[in-house]
Amino acid sequence: MDDCTSEILDEISDSDMQSVMNDIMGNGVFDFSEYVGKIVNGEVPFSVQDMANTIFNGIRDNFIHDRKIYVYIIIIAVMGAVIANFSKLLQGKKVSEMAFYSVYILFFSVLITSFNSFTAIAQDTLSNLFDFMKVLSPAYFMCMSFSTGSVAGSVYYQTTLVIITVVNCILLKIALPSIQVYFLLQLANQLSEDDMFSKLSELIHDIVSTLMKTMFGVVMGINVVQGLVVPITAQAKQSFIVKAGSAIPGIGSTISSVAGTVLCAGKLVKNAVGVTGIIALLIICAIPLLRLLLSRFMYQTVTVLIQPISDKRIIKCLGAVAETIRLQVYAVGVGCMMFVISIAIISAMS
Repeated sequence: MDDCTSEILDEISDSDMQSVMNDIMGNGVFDFSEYVGKIVNGEVPFSVQDMANTIFNGIRDNFIHDRKIYVYIIIIAVMGAVIANFSKLLQGKKVSEMAFYSVYILFFSVLITSFNSFTAIAQDTLSNLFDFMKVLSPAYFMCMSFSTGSVAGSVYYQTTLVIITVVNCILLKIALPSIQVYFLLQLANQLSEDDMFSKLSELIHDIVSTLMKTMFGVVMGINVVQGLVVPITAQAKQSFIVKAGSAIPGIGSTISSVAGTVLCAGKLVKNAVGVTGIIALLIICAIPLLRLLLSRFMYQTVTVLIQPISDKRIIKCLGAVAETIRLQVYAVGVGCMMFVISIAIISAMS
């Protein structure tokens, strides 16, 4: 059994996967082969304490990096409120509006800088996710070929490549740019006291949310349908081959035993590679998602602090930032969980 498992592992080329993980996390942080080997041997592949320390350090670094922006936002909001109130008392509405626009331009530049950093996190995370799936799929479905047959592995592999391409196009080419347009429309809508772009921004918000939910449901449905049909066909072929081999006089029992060992080893390696892939996907997405969630919480906290003194349009801008980050979190989370659940479904049903 161990020899058979080792031979199957030797057939897997994990150099591409390791190269991608090194590019994402740095050299020596995540050893794919080591994780697979530990899972095959029934060991826990990672230290919970080390994982918690890594996540904590990532959140701390993000807070240290962004804390100046939160301080700038509070200072600008307070300064704007003071200038606007004094202008109303001394000169009237025109001066008050000019003062607000001056503060708003400065406030706008700070929010755009912050928003660009959030967008970069979401784009980089999704790009890393798709790059890893492109190199994980060949190794994973090669292992599946040992346990369920080449036909099942080929069908799953082709479908997965199509899913990766479609999801990549929807999330990176449609969803994230649409979220950027939504954010800019929300800011532009606050330039005037008249409501001009709120309905358009709401429409874009609803389209993006519906598109991502529909994509998630369709992909999960495809995986379930494949899981109900393809493995049964493969198992029927395997059963026929094993029974045909066992019927050969003299060596039938040996052939049946060897075939059973190979199939069992193939399933073990396939599931080990699948679990390692799930762990890698979660590691790739965990820290960026927590950074985005922390940033959203901080913007909500800043909004609560300055609401009693600041202009309502500035408060709406901060609310738009928080909602935009929520959409980005949703996009990254959908991309991650879609592949995690897909691997889990395929492993369980095959």
